[in-house]
Amino acid sequence: MPTSSLPSRRRDRAGSGLLARHRVPLRRMLAAGLAALAVGGAARLALTRPLPGTVSVVVASESVAIGAPLGPAVLQVRELPADAVPEGSVHALASVAGRSAASVLSPGEVVTGADLDAGGLLTGHGPEMTAIFLPLAEPAVLSAVRAGTHVDVHSPIDGAVAVGGALVLAVWSGEAGGVWLGLPPPGAAALAAARGADPAGGSLIVSILQPAG
Repeated sequence: MPTSSLPSRRRDRAGSGLLARHRVPLRRMLAAGLAALAVGGAARLALTRPLPGTVSVVVASESVAIGAPLGPAVLQVRELPADAVPEGSVHALASVAGRSAASVLSPGEVVTGADLDAGGLLTGHGPEMTAIFLPLAEPAVLSAVRAGTHVDVHSPIDGAVAVGGALVLAVWSGEAGGVWLGLPPPGAAALAAARGADPAGGSLIVSILQPAG
């Protein structure tokens, strides 16, 4: 074997060893980077996933004055313990779109139906629509109706329809639960007259109509 080839082979082996030593730290750095990404992804998932026993509610992110428009600029959704959420809380920002504040809100305060201006319920419904509140004492009825549902309101005396085809604008499930109904002025007057015998309105009966189409 020619002696002149020995230094070249030693250099080749030395170079191979140097590359091997460089590959180990490189693999370790890549593995560490991937692990960090995995931990970061898991942390982000944990932050965005609701914790057990919590409820999503809309809260004020800053002070809100009476009459101020409500939306993402002044509100945000937070997860709070279920037992700390007041009755009638708003759970989605979409529920307050186009509404105004009916009371002063402090930063972090949970928004409830009582904090919403009822006039915003009529947005997009035209000038001939009015909003009138109908108290309902039966929780089963409140849990069955939704905004957009159409209902008939019946007299408890003979079952006659006092108001037909009323549009449910919003459901208030607070301590004094009920529904906001959208009606033309004659229908609102008829409902007010039907409630005349019972100002609390609890005796009036609501039936849900089948969706059109």
